[in-house]
Amino acid sequence: MDFGKALFHLNNNLGYNLYRAYLLFHRELIRALKGYQVTPEQWQVLIILWNHGSVTPTEISGVTLQDLPSISRMLVRMEKNGWIQRVVNKEDGRSFHVVLTEKGRKSKNEMIIKLDNHFAGYLQEVPRVLHDEIRSELQNLRAHLGDYTPKK
Repeated sequence: MDFGKALFHLNNNLGYNLYRAYLLFHRELIRALKGYQVTPEQWQVLIILWNHGSVTPTEISGVTLQDLPSISRMLVRMEKNGWIQRVVNKEDGRSFHVVLTEKGRKSKNEMIIKLDNHFAGYLQEVPRVLHDEIRSELQNLRAHLGDYTPKK
């Protein structure tokens, strides 16, 4: 079967190209994180915690756009693997905050350097100005789609 015509139309579709780029980046992120036994979704949680210290599952859900049951299952795995711990909310014993363990705190620099090095080979041909323009336009698109995109 000749898929040329379908691929021509897909390659001219913004959504298809965005999704395709996501899949390719996601695959590389999985490869880069493999040695840590951390998924890309868990990596997002680590970044949130490295920057904010203590957060609730609801706050994680708001940033990652994952539903609370998925967040709950992910946090169980992260706790089991020693990345995070749950701290009971003193004001409401039914809720909790998520914080990093010592392992989670100590891993920050090493993991960031490893990921930077992993992706540097792919992105070295993209001029910094173009990199910044692509990021900015993606943030604009996200904002038009109703996503919160803080700007510096």
